[in-house]
Amino acid sequence: MGAVGSGLARAVGLAVLLATAPSLAARPYRGGAVATAYPPASEAALKMLEKGGNAVDAAVAAAFVAAVVGPYHSGVGGGGFALVHEAKTGDTRVLDFREVAPKAASRDMYLKDGALVPGLSTDGALSVAVPGAVAGYLELLATHGKLKPAVVLAPAIQWARQGFWVTPKYQQMATGRAECLRQDPEAARIFLVKDAQGAFGVPPVGHLLKQPDLARTLGLIAKGGAKAFYSGPVAQAMVKSVKDAGGVLTQEDLTAYKTRKATPLETTYRGHRILTMPPPSAGGLAVVQVLGMLQQLRPQGVPYRDPDSLHLYVEAVRRAYVDRAKYLGDPAFVQVPLERLTSPGHIADLAGSIDPKKATASASLLAPVTGGPASTLRRDGGPLTPEPEKKNTTHISVIDKDGNAVALTTTVNYSFGSCLVGKGTGVLLNDEMDDFAAQPGVPNAYGLVTGEPNAIQPGKVPLSSMSPTLVFAREDPKRVMMAVGSPGGSTIPTTVIQAITNVVDQGMDVTRAVGAGRLHHQYLPDELWVDRWGLEPATLATLEARGHKIRRLEAWGDAEAVYSDPRTNLRYSSSDPRNEGAALGQD
Repeated sequence: MGAVGSGLARAVGLAVLLATAPSLAARPYRGGAVATAYPPASEAALKMLEKGGNAVDAAVAAAFVAAVVGPYHSGVGGGGFALVHEAKTGDTRVLDFREVAPKAASRDMYLKDGALVPGLSTDGALSVAVPGAVAGYLELLATHGKLKPAVVLAPAIQWARQGFWVTPKYQQMATGRAECLRQDPEAARIFLVKDAQGAFGVPPVGHLLKQPDLARTLGLIAKGGAKAFYSGPVAQAMVKSVKDAGGVLTQEDLTAYKTRKATPLETTYRGHRILTMPPPSAGGLAVVQVLGMLQQLRPQGVPYRDPDSLHLYVEAVRRAYVDRAKYLGDPAFVQVPLERLTSPGHIADLAGSIDPKKATASASLLAPVTGGPASTLRRDGGPLTPEPEKKNTTHISVIDKDGNAVALTTTVNYSFGSCLVGKGTGVLLNDEMDDFAAQPGVPNAYGLVTGEPNAIQPGKVPLSSMSPTLVFAREDPKRVMMAVGSPGGSTIPTTVIQAITNVVDQGMDVTRAVGAGRLHHQYLPDELWVDRWGLEPATLATLEARGHKIRRLEAWGDAEAVYSDPRTNLRYSSSDPRNEGAALGQD
C-alpha cells in the first residue's frame, strides 16, 4: 500500500474508532503531547515534535492539516486566536489573527427595508470577511517556531494532494450545508460528488477527496510566505470570485490585513493561575467571570453534580452572557470596560445577584441590551432554537517536552464557511461576518445576541466565543499544567469552563474531564441545555423545580486538552470522545 496509503488507512480507521467509542483511556507520555480533532492533524503535530520542533511548530502543522481534512471547521480562508507559552522565559503571548470586516462593509449591509435578509450573513460572497489564518500561522512560526515553513506545511500539502477519506463527521457536516455548497460550482466540484443523474450530493464515507488546487496554494505559501496568499494570483482569484458573486472583498483588504498582539486575560481559580483570550474574544471574559463567581459562591469547592452548585453555575453563566451582549466588541473600535468587568467587585456583584433557590428569568435582564423584548428569531428568520452541534471551529492543544505550550482555536465560522471557493485556489472562504450584530439585539446563527458595540464597521473584528486557555500548576505559576479549548459556537466558553472545573474541582484525569456530560446557558434563549450524558433525571427535576427550562441535546463541543502532571512531569492528552479526533504524544 505504501507509506501514504497505510497512513491514510490508519487515519480513517482511527477516526471511525474514535467516532464510535464511548471513551479511550489516557496514557502517559514522557515527551510532548498533542490533541486535535483529526488524526492526520495530530500525526502531523507529532511528526514536527519528532523532527525537533517545538509546540508552535506542532500546532501550526496541525492547523494547516486541519484546513485540508476538516474544511467544515477551519481553513486558510478563516482566522483564529492563539496563546503561546514559552517555558524558558515564563512569558505567555496572545496572537489575534481573526478575520476583519472588508472596507466596503457597512452597518446595515444585511438589512432591506429595516429587516434582516435571511442567509446574507452566512451564505455566499457577502458573508466573507478578510481571512487571517495564513498571516497568523506564519507569524507564529516566525516568532516562536524552530522549523522552516516548508517542513511544517509538508504534511498539509501531502494530504491535499494525495487526498483523505471522507469520515462520518465530514458527511454529517456536508449534509447540513449541501444546498449552500451547490450554489458555488467550485465548492460543489471539490466538496461534493455527482450522482448517476449528474446532481451534486454528499460523498459517501470512504470517498477519497483530493484537493490539488489547495495543494498548489499551500505549496506557494510554503515557498513565498504570507505574500503568496495575500497578493499575486491566489489573492486575485479570491477577490474575483467574491466580486463575481456579489461580495465586497478587495485586493486592498487583503494587502492591508494585519494580525494583532494582545495581553492575555488573567485570573486565578483554586490557586491555579489561568490565562485566556481577551476581547474581541467574549469567551475569555466568560471563563474569568464564571470561575470567579464559582470561587466566591463555593469557596471550598464544587461538589460533583450537586444540584445547588449546578444551579449557581447556570446562573453565573447566564450573567456572563448578559455582560457579553451589553458591553463587548472589538476594543480597537469601542470602549470595553474590561477592567471593571473582570474586577473582584463586579464579579462579587454578579454572584450576589444570584438567587440560590430560584432561576432568574432572562427577560428581566434584557432591557439594557435591546431596549425592549428580545427577538425570538435568528438572523436567518428561523426560530431561536440554535443547534450547538453545528460547530464550525476547531481547537489544537500542545505541550512539548520542554513545557512550551500552545492553545490555538481557528475557524471559518459556519459549516464550510461561506460555501464559496476562490476559483482555482482551493481556498474555502469564511462567513465570519455573521459574528457581527447585523442588527443589534437580533440573534446570530448560534442564537447569540449582541448589541451596538458589535455592530459592523470596516476593519473591525467581530466578537468571538473562541476561548483558548492555559491553566498553570498551583506549585509553579509559570508552568503550564493544562492547555484546553473547543469549538461549538456559543457553547465554547462553557465547554472550557467545565473541562477546567472537572480537573481542578473534581480531580478528574484529562480524558474524563473532556468526556463528561455538559451543561450550557447563554441567556438567550432562556434554556438550560443538557447533553445526553449530562444529568440524572432526579437532578434535572430539581433544576426544573427551580425554574430552569431544560432542553436535552445529543452533544456539542469537541474539547481538545493536554495535561502535564506537576508531580511526575508526565503528559496526557485527550480528544473529545464525542468526535473523531486523536490524542497523541512522544514516549
